[in-house]
Amino acid sequence: MPKPQFTREADMLAPIANQATQLMPGTSETLYEVQTTAGIPDIVFIDFDTVALEHRQGISKSFIVDFSDMCVLQALDEFDAEVISAAELAARLPLSAKYISSTVLPRLAEYGYVCKQSRGKWLSVSKFKSLAKRICTVEVKIRDWRGGYSQTLRHRASTDAAWLVLDSTYSTPATAHKEWFKRAGIGLATVDMEQGVKRVVAPKPKRGGSKRSAYRELLAERAAHLYVTGQTSGSVGLVFGVDLTTTTGPDPRRPSVGEPHSFPEVAHSTTS
Repeated sequence: MPKPQFTREADMLAPIANQATQLMPGTSETLYEVQTTAGIPDIVFIDFDTVALEHRQGISKSFIVDFSDMCVLQALDEFDAEVISAAELAARLPLSAKYISSTVLPRLAEYGYVCKQSRGKWLSVSKFKSLAKRICTVEVKIRDWRGGYSQTLRHRASTDAAWLVLDSTYSTPATAHKEWFKRAGIGLATVDMEQGVKRVVAPKPKRGGSKRSAYRELLAERAAHLYVTGQTSGSVGLVFGVDLTTTTGPDPRRPSVGEPHSFPEVAHSTTS
């Protein structure tokens, strides 16, 4: 039986990150363990709109890290009228007017997007602008390609391109099912200790014009929250009580690895 090239999935992170352009051409920042609405991809490559990121300080006190807030914010941008009621928003969203009025809109007012004009009426004062030009998620597996396929498929709603990367030693079963990946629109690649990352199936470009989903924008906001505070990763928990860090070399998810990002301070929300 062939021996895996990598002992743990954590050992695959740095080799993949070092060849980020194989999965997302151009410049990007590398972050780890950034939560989406449907799981946590191992790696997120993101090309920030730095102008929008800097400008955010002037129009908002927080990143939008709550899904309900993002849904309401996007719905606000779809209205032609500047003055909107919670009932009008609720008619377009799976949220109650009471929750929107009592919880979401006051938060968005605090962040600088709306202000209360009168009882039940809210004025939109600032349009939302995406912080990411491009986003790519990566799920990493040594040999469990079916589990990785399912996770990658769930991440697709939150990203422009979703990849599954396998240890090349165990990639044969997955490459025999290329059509699964093509039909699903997700990418498949392998990583080898000597030859690096190799693309097998490219992810399908998304359609839909300039409108980007609330799932995508939420991931961009959460990634930006980490980035501007100098962090490279979300929390890395134990798996059945075991810390599955790297077996050789530094773990790129740990704060002690490399220099922290340098970016102007931006306040952030801790809403989950």
